Amino acid sequence: MVNLRSLFFWGWMLIISAGAFAQAPAPAPAPQAPTAGAIKTDLIRQMQKDGYLSEPVAREVTGKYVSAGDFRQAVSAPGQAQASAPSLWAKYMSWVNLIKVVAVICFLLVFYDTLLKMRKALWIHVSKVPTIVYQLVFLSLTICGTLRPQAIWPAQAFYLVLFCAFANLILVAWMMTTYKVIRETLNKLPLYRRAPHSADSLLGMIYFGALALSYQSAIFGFFAAVCLSGVFSFSMMYTPGTLSLEFKERLLKAMVFGHLVVLTAYCVMRTTGMQWESARYFEAGIEYYCTIALSVALLVGASPWPFKAQRSHYMSLFIALAIVASMMYVFLDLKVIASILLCFFFLVTLEWICYLGFRTNMLVGAGVLGALLYGIAVLIEKYGALIVLAPA
Repeated sequence: MVNLRSLFFWGWMLIISAGAFAQAPAPAPAPQAPTAGAIKTDLIRQMQKDGYLSEPVAREVTGKYVSAGDFRQAVSAPGQAQASAPSLWAKYMSWVNLIKVVAVICFLLVFYDTLLKMRKALWIHVSKVPTIVYQLVFLSLTICGTLRPQAIWPAQAFYLVLFCAFANLILVAWMMTTYKVIRETLNKLPLYRRAPHSADSLLGMIYFGALALSYQSAIFGFFAAVCLSGVFSFSMMYTPGTLSLEFKERLLKAMVFGHLVVLTAYCVMRTTGMQWESARYFEAGIEYYCTIALSVALLVGASPWPFKAQRSHYMSLFIALAIVASMMYVFLDLKVIASILLCFFFLVTLEWICYLGFRTNMLVGAGVLGALLYGIAVLIEKYGALIVLAPA
């Protein structure tokens, strides 16, 4: 009984003292900030005192640069406003807030079983709703966020569009995996039946391309270029520590000539200026991603390992593109495309030299490989900035 009385007494004293602890101490009165006129006048007076200004010049400068309004404009120190405001710790760490937290914990302990029953009852009702209802509701919201972001969040409209654009794809994929009838209907189409990955990439290219043009976004333009390479079965995937490049070897010809047509059209548009403002949104994706896809396809096609019947054709095409890339690097502002093509051409050349060297003799191959690697290291150390950047 005594312990209960003591606990009640100290609890009551804690509540009484909460008011005093909750309030932060009154801040000391801040010193009055000097006005702009006082600062200018003191500066002119000090310059006159040090001999930099004569008395007539000082009066002239004062009349020209010091106005009556300067004496009504106070100049505060940079951190004065922040210093006078209470800190976040002082605002929330108080006895009153501590008592509120304890009270909420007590209420949760008292109504714990009731909350569990409410959660179970709510989940029963939620689980009875068909999945298609949630999917359509979420899809309607994300489509609305994609088409009318200004009406939802004007300050962060683009980020809302970016989130909703990918949420649309996730929801559509969810619906396709949930209902097999959608996939069966799509498989009846000739393009989906022959190459479903290419068909999905084609739709993705149209989707992201429309978003890139609508919102003038290079981010959507990059993903449109990624989907464009996916039409020719090329894909790039990164996992921690590993970058994997994948494509179907039976589509090697389509991959080479498809990307070659795209890059040729892009270079023509870039150099002639035709519709360049619209093509600028796809610049990063085409110059980097599509060029890497073309270079990888040529590297695989012209490589001496394994043997391919048409590797001489791919090697001839790669040599011609390397010559064109050298001219593009020197005479045109297409250094990114030219640098990537030349780097991959150097790799396939290195492959052939090593192949022929090791085929002749093991020591000859090792010596040639060592000399080439050492030369590459010296060139990169001295002229590495010229790979992409223009010479100074």
